[in-house]
Amino acid sequence: MRTVQRITAARNVTTHAAFLANVSRHFVSLEIEPMIEAVGRSSLGVLGDVCAVDRITEALPTRILEVRTSPDAWLEGPSELALTVRGEVSLDGERSRISVPIGMRRDRFGVLSFAKSDGVAHSAADLVLAQELGERMSLAICNAREHMSMAAALGDRERLISIAAHELRNPLCSVRFCLQTLERNGGALAPQAVRMLEIMSRGERKIARLIDDLLDLGRIRTGQLALDLSSFDLCDVIREVSTLMEAQTVDTGSTLNVELNGPVVGYWDRGRIDQVVSNLLANAVKYGEGRPVVIRAGADAQRSVAWMAVSDQGLGIEPELRESIFEPFKRGTLIGQRDGLGLGLFIVRGIVEQLGGTVRVDSRPGSGATFVVELPLQIAY
Repeated sequence: MRTVQRITAARNVTTHAAFLANVSRHFVSLEIEPMIEAVGRSSLGVLGDVCAVDRITEALPTRILEVRTSPDAWLEGPSELALTVRGEVSLDGERSRISVPIGMRRDRFGVLSFAKSDGVAHSAADLVLAQELGERMSLAICNAREHMSMAAALGDRERLISIAAHELRNPLCSVRFCLQTLERNGGALAPQAVRMLEIMSRGERKIARLIDDLLDLGRIRTGQLALDLSSFDLCDVIREVSTLMEAQTVDTGSTLNVELNGPVVGYWDRGRIDQVVSNLLANAVKYGEGRPVVIRAGADAQRSVAWMAVSDQGLGIEPELRESIFEPFKRGTLIGQRDGLGLGLFIVRGIVEQLGGTVRVDSRPGSGATFVVELPLQIAY
């Protein structure tokens, strides 16, 4: 008799372990009610013919799940089962019921119950299994709630950033208009006033770029980055941007070398490609430690891609930071203070990927960095 009991107990342990391994895939879901239903349905036949989950609220307990394999299977009402504070097995003739709490004390979500009427009482091992299910379900619910809370907070932050950026544009336009008016009358201003006007104009342009970056952050994250596609030469854009950035490059003591193997004609968004080139060059000049910056471009006909590479000879990037630098508000070095929001590379990747391309960085600490962009050579129809 004892041998049979040991064999049965061993079989139950194996069955329960296999069941937990199988049902655990449902606990990764971030949607609470679908997760609860999937677990309940998977448990039928293992712990009972009917499964119910009763949610405890400030008002009356509410049954949010009841599934069964037999139309005759039944469970007590939510008000009675919600009183369960610890795991219990209840017998009523040939009917056996297990109820276990989902969560404890302040984190208590509700009660998980199973019942069957095969004349065999639930065993101690069945109760342990049900309690394990309740604990895992509680943890999954906590994780899902935390995720929803974080998602809501991030959504609020994105909306705040977007609203603030839009609201800043109007007063900035007024500032720009006044500065342009003063610049047109610059001949009547004293040399010191002209110098102050130049400083204010640079500040206005910097604020405008920050506002545009914040707006693009929201557009990229929400998939609303609009593209205006046309056919043009990538090399032309690189020449234009490089010319405009000469003054900024000289101010840092650096030089900008342009090596183009073109023309490289593709079907992209010219304004957005201009933004990609500008951000990569600005990044290289900022972190290049005053050493030469090189931008190269060409086409790989066999792979049908255009490529562009921007190289600096600065501090380089640690291996563990090479992916995070493409995330918003992140930078690749902690040495020295750098201005800006840390959105440039995030925007580069967002634009490039929406155009069907890729961007990567090759770098070693102390040996500078090279950012490589590849874009499909699309054809306009």
